[in-house]
Amino acid sequence: MKKPLLIIFVLFCIINAQQEEHKILNREILKNIASYVGIELPHDLHLFCLPCKLMMKQVQKFSKNTLMSIVTKEYVALCPKFKNPLICEGKKQKYLDQFAVQFIDNYLKPSNACQVLGACKLEHEPQTLKEYINEIMVDKLSKQEQQRWKERSEALLINNEDYKVVQYSDLHVDTEYTVGADAFCGNYNCCRKENGIPKDSSKGAQYWGTLASCDLPFRTVQNLLEFTKEKIKPDFILWTGDNVAQYRWNQQKNQTVPTQMITQEIQQLMPNTNVYGIYGNHDLYPSDQYDMIGESAQSFRDAISETWKQYLSQEAYYQLRRNGFYSQIDVERNLKIIALNSQAYDFNNFFLMEGVTDPRGMLNWLTKELKDSESKNQFAIIIAHIPPGDISCNSQWADRFSVIIERFEHVVSGLFYGHTHSDQISHIRSRIDGRYIKTIYIAPSVTTNSRQNPSFRVFQFNGKTNQILDYTQYRLDIAKANKDGEHAILNWDIAYNFLEYYGLQSSRIEDVSTLGYRLTHDEELLRKYIYSYATGSEVRYQNHLKDLKKLFLKKGTRNYFICGVDTATFDDWFQCIGLFEILQDSDNTRYKIYELFYGKWLKD
Repeated sequence: MKKPLLIIFVLFCIINAQQEEHKILNREILKNIASYVGIELPHDLHLFCLPCKLMMKQVQKFSKNTLMSIVTKEYVALCPKFKNPLICEGKKQKYLDQFAVQFIDNYLKPSNACQVLGACKLEHEPQTLKEYINEIMVDKLSKQEQQRWKERSEALLINNEDYKVVQYSDLHVDTEYTVGADAFCGNYNCCRKENGIPKDSSKGAQYWGTLASCDLPFRTVQNLLEFTKEKIKPDFILWTGDNVAQYRWNQQKNQTVPTQMITQEIQQLMPNTNVYGIYGNHDLYPSDQYDMIGESAQSFRDAISETWKQYLSQEAYYQLRRNGFYSQIDVERNLKIIALNSQAYDFNNFFLMEGVTDPRGMLNWLTKELKDSESKNQFAIIIAHIPPGDISCNSQWADRFSVIIERFEHVVSGLFYGHTHSDQISHIRSRIDGRYIKTIYIAPSVTTNSRQNPSFRVFQFNGKTNQILDYTQYRLDIAKANKDGEHAILNWDIAYNFLEYYGLQSSRIEDVSTLGYRLTHDEELLRKYIYSYATGSEVRYQNHLKDLKKLFLKKGTRNYFICGVDTATFDDWFQCIGLFEILQDSDNTRYKIYELFYGKWLKD
């Protein structure tokens, strides 16, 4: 450490030199020293800034191995007290190092650490939500202007027939699924040969899928696609990600194989049906880890873009390949489909610790895309994987996304997500006056993992207005399918129609937004919502009902569902649900800690 201390001493002497004629020379000396040790010279020299950066560079260099060792040691000691040892070992292999490296590299990075310590000037000022609202809302159309805009936009429709849109989400195909393998192995993913054969054959993996911690065999997805072709005949497909098995620490590096398999099957069965897809957090290697700023994810983007190339315009293809998000226009329906990359706001993506709050400028890009659609009298729908109210989503990002949707509420016809594996909806509310703006439709998973019945949705759109009329929820009774065996004719049954099931007059926001209030005051309706939330899985449903009957869990369990319907940021849900329920779930605490790690939203 003698050399760094000597450099720091010399720098203090230089900075404090008073003679005017030495200023230019001093700056040149500082530039040379900064270049020699590999740091960026600040524009506005502060007394302690450069010495601090030099010191932190040494701290970062010499402390990295020590800190990594401490973090690993503490994790290995604590994790097995709360989680299955197999899960702890897997997380240590794939995530602990990634978290520690990003944390140490970014929080001990000289430019960041010295700003936090106050030695250097802030490179970017924090931005309040109010400032963001003022910036985005400055040119919002009045209600009268919005109505005239809709009339002009509807007049531009070439094809004004009603149309059907299928949404698939969280298919999670396991190419190593093995019939008879242990389905209750205690790990994240079971039903594989490596899990062994259980003594009780009833606990083995079933032919079509298993209500356990298991993902799906490809044959079940093939059957779903055949059913879609024969019975649904959709006008287009929305595909909201997570196609690879959830074996988080045994994932293959070639994460695109399941996506390619499913895409090829769709192309063979429905060659004339367009597909608008986006990937999810599990489609990455390791899961959730995606560098939005650098180029380490480029090979992944290349592979996905090539797989979906036939569905994309040239511009959309290059957007997806370069940035990981894109937009494409359906000319006949005067409709823009916007696909967002949810890794830009996924709290489990440790690359976001770099402190860039709008990586690759995706929110700015979204604003420009919607403004472009507004200027052309063109409707838009938005798809992504992780919904904005999920525990994985940075609430500062979700707040700003809500502001953008409010600004362009007349342009946006629908919001479609997956990720949670549950059958649910939520609502974006105004960050200005709290009114309901848009319904977020969150589709349940095709996979059985989390003990869910395989499910998918079919939306009916009004061809004259590009607005959602209703949706039909389809569901496979996996127990019955397995009972009928290998030669079963699978029945993807209609579980319910949205409006009828919840007693709604229409899918307009004025009607659907009443659902949260009605769930609060109607116990039977709440149970219906929970049953659909659990995708008709008796195991999941009965567990929720037990919590509803427990004295200390009843209120929290009710709020869990009701608040989820009424909010679209996790911070709002966090405040709504109740202190007792929050404290009993360690994931909630982890989320609040992540909020501290990721820091405040910064101005451009």
